Amino acid sequence: MSISQKIADRFGSKKGVLRYFYFNFLNGLGRFRAHGTSNLAGTKRLVFICSGNICRSPFGEYVSKSLGFPAVSFGLHCRGGDKAFEKTISVAASLGYNLEEHRSINIKEYQPEEGDLLIAMEPAHVKELKLQYPSTPILLIGMLTDTKIVYLHDPYSTNQVFFKDCLQKIEQATKAAIKGIRSTS
Repeated sequence: MSISQKIADRFGSKKGVLRYFYFNFLNGLGRFRAHGTSNLAGTKRLVFICSGNICRSPFGEYVSKSLGFPAVSFGLHCRGGDKAFEKTISVAASLGYNLEEHRSINIKEYQPEEGDLLIAMEPAHVKELKLQYPSTPILLIGMLTDTKIVYLHDPYSTNQVFFKDCLQKIEQATKAAIKGIRSTS
């Protein structure tokens, strides 16, 4: 297997590998400490956020709802009304989740509620969300995975191996979040 293939399978793309190491280096310096697991206490609803609301965030929403925990999802840069990406629907189905009915929703439609926890996929999302919702806690989803990553690359244009790995990380992190929330209530 070539190095390019290994990068595509593990990080999604060359840009993905650079961002992965850059943001995890900053995390090692404590830059994202405020967006870790300490934000779980008092959470009543998970609000998953990604760029287009057709891959990562809707999957997190559906995992949460399948476990009986309230959740919604939004996209920072979407027009709204779009179906989940076909590959998302397919990979989610292979993991036991049906996203056929999902339609994207722009973050402008978000109405904060007491007990909301915003769950971002990458540091750029945190930056945008902090400007719009400064008093709502924000968690980087990768901080709840076994490997404690802060950047979860957008799988939209990646291969099947990375796409499935990305959704599995979201599933793992969502389950960990709900377990953590339930243990604090």
